[in-house]
Amino acid sequence: MATARFPSGAAYVEALQNTALCFDDPELKGARVELDKLHRPRAISGNFASVFSVTAANGRRYAIKCFTREVSDQEVRYRAVSDHLARLDHRWKVGFTYLPHGIMVEGRRYPILKMDWVEATSLTRWLDEHVDDSPAVARVAQRFAELVAELEHAGIAHGDLQHGNLLVVGDGSLRLVDYDGMYVPALAGAGATEVGHRNYQSPSRSQADFDPTMDRFSAWVIYLSLVALAAEPALWHQLREEGGEYLLLAEDDFTEPTTSSRFSILLNHVSPDVRLLVEQVQALVAIPPTLLPELKPITVETPRTRHSFNQPTIAGLPAWMADHVADVEPVVERRFAGRGPGLVGATVLLAAVLVGVVVLGALALVGPAVAGGLAVFGGVLWCADLAVLYLRRAEAKAAREARTHRDRTRQDQVSANQALAGATKRAEQLDDAAKRITEDGRKRRQTIQATHGSELAVVNQEHSRYLAMLATERTGTANQLRQELAQALLAAQAEHVRSKLERILIAESGIDGIGGKLVGNLREAGIVTAADFSGVGFMVNGQFQNKIAQFHLTSGYSVRVPGIGEVKANRLEEWRREQERHARRSQPITLPEGQMKVIEARFRAQLLQLGTAEQQAQATIQAKKTLLNQRLSHDLAALDLEQRALVAQASQERSRHAPVLIKAQSDAERAGRRYEAAVRDAQGFRRITYPRFLVFAVGGR
Repeated sequence: MATARFPSGAAYVEALQNTALCFDDPELKGARVELDKLHRPRAISGNFASVFSVTAANGRRYAIKCFTREVSDQEVRYRAVSDHLARLDHRWKVGFTYLPHGIMVEGRRYPILKMDWVEATSLTRWLDEHVDDSPAVARVAQRFAELVAELEHAGIAHGDLQHGNLLVVGDGSLRLVDYDGMYVPALAGAGATEVGHRNYQSPSRSQADFDPTMDRFSAWVIYLSLVALAAEPALWHQLREEGGEYLLLAEDDFTEPTTSSRFSILLNHVSPDVRLLVEQVQALVAIPPTLLPELKPITVETPRTRHSFNQPTIAGLPAWMADHVADVEPVVERRFAGRGPGLVGATVLLAAVLVGVVVLGALALVGPAVAGGLAVFGGVLWCADLAVLYLRRAEAKAAREARTHRDRTRQDQVSANQALAGATKRAEQLDDAAKRITEDGRKRRQTIQATHGSELAVVNQEHSRYLAMLATERTGTANQLRQELAQALLAAQAEHVRSKLERILIAESGIDGIGGKLVGNLREAGIVTAADFSGVGFMVNGQFQNKIAQFHLTSGYSVRVPGIGEVKANRLEEWRREQERHARRSQPITLPEGQMKVIEARFRAQLLQLGTAEQQAQATIQAKKTLLNQRLSHDLAALDLEQRALVAQASQERSRHAPVLIKAQSDAERAGRRYEAAVRDAQGFRRITYPRFLVFAVGGR
């Protein structure tokens, strides 16, 4: 069966300029359509439809979907989807009504979809504005997983899960739109009408895949992207070109997963949860769509600050790990143990010296000064002996080693953090360079397009001026033709009257008072017929004050006719006028066809020449526009080629640097852990000091 030809988007724009005429639905008749800058209905165009925003008289707003391509069993499919969705109570639903004869375009009626308008933002645009708000992105990831679970539980599939069909409402909830390719149980066996957006589908998906499992690949891809962005917002600008029709992964990543630079970066992500998800999605590429597993959501983790992946905590751990490290055991404090014979002997010796000094002093055998000196000497000797013993103690040796190790790991941590800071700075420089490339490309594209627009405007102005000149010449030529035809008609009418008057003789006129003698006088003056004179004038005789008649001849002269005075002259003039009136009644009102063609033929050449000039002008302007458009396409293609090369180079540099950054992050993490362990170990020896050893030597504690 032949496919019906549907109107183009431009045809719908024209039709929607009069909603009272084009719409069949009572609520839409006379509705107000959102306009663009040119005050024409603003269309949001897709592959197979154009969508318009329409506000009804009651203030309710709708999205009107106008199809530009016929879909097999379209009405049956939409009714099945509508019936099934009516039984579901989910926030992601958007109400719609299929109107099979909803709009008239160019005299014919076509189906439309009348959808509830949703005040929301597409997923990519929302991420452009909120990607740095990691908790918000994590919530969207969770809500997306819930949406997918609800679809699975209902036994339905959308068929084209992608950023353009996922809208984020102001409260962060999701709406799912565009149900053209949706599967519901009533459509089992019908076959798919589309295979979805290429950047979200398995390479092996075909139109034969039309069942409840057909969303699973795209669900995993979208969920992975949201989880990765919640963990590291910088990926949005690192893995995605500005304006790209994807999130983090695209079609070429699925066709060549092992050589994909995006997969490589994600597989080396610092977050183990992200790495696990990436490994799962990469493995799904080789699995047939019908065998793909359901999406299994995880606990989405977010950094505490925007750059928390690169900012170690005081203890040496990155902030993102702070909440995920198990509590360490309390520090075991080390104490001196085992006094030993040497330590006991030194202590006894000190006691003996002190007792001896006291006894000698008491017996007055030595003076106070000598006794004090002996006591001090004994104390110094004891301390020196204990110092030697302290340095030889195993506890002191272990304390010195722990403190040396702590200081060394601290220096290692400082070095690792410095290396991480350098790697992070380099990553930021590479990101900034990539952004500059994109911004420079955008500005250069705008310059190229502005130059093209200016040149096109000049060409159009020149063309308009030339066409205006040709139009003026055409109008002048047409006016000349009309004037000449009018003049020729006047001449033909004058000739007709003259011919009639030539056949009317004065002698046969029977004019009262004009007898044979006066007819003879008139003949002698050259006046025989009504055509020989055009009128009568009068001169006043100055001497007698009477009027003398003068006949105006057709030759231009005036003559006097003897015997004809004022009365008879007036009779002759009145007679002539009456004859002329009779003659004019039969005069032609159009030129003879032959004469008309002769005149028109003279001007036809000029008009044809002007028409040829207009056609040549149109051809010239079209050729100039074609050249300008070709140059625009060439310049834009060259710019795109250059931009792709620069972007690819920047991407390669970032890909090469990504392992360096990841290693620096890992080294900083390990150095932080080692330092923390060394600090804890050194803290265990905080009581192993020489003063504490002196106390231990005396008291045993």
